[in-house]
Amino acid sequence: MKALNSLLLAGFATAALAGCNTWTAVKQDARDVGQTAGRGIERAGQATGRGLEKAGDATGRGIEKAGEKIQEISK
Repeated sequence: MKALNSLLLAGFATAALAGCNTWTAVKQDARDVGQTAGRGIERAGQATGRGLEKAGDATGRGIEKAGEKIQEISK
């Protein structure tokens, strides 16, 4: 009976330790996923900012050219 209890106790201890390692791995994986998602969002924001900057530049050039055409017509 003592041998059976010792085996059961060892089995429970092993399972508990395996569970701790698994939970630690799950937490680390979740942390990694969160950091990766954060970097992806940051890069998307930067790309959006660059796109808006380029669109603003193009709009400015278009308005400038339109102004030049109006000045040419009004001469």
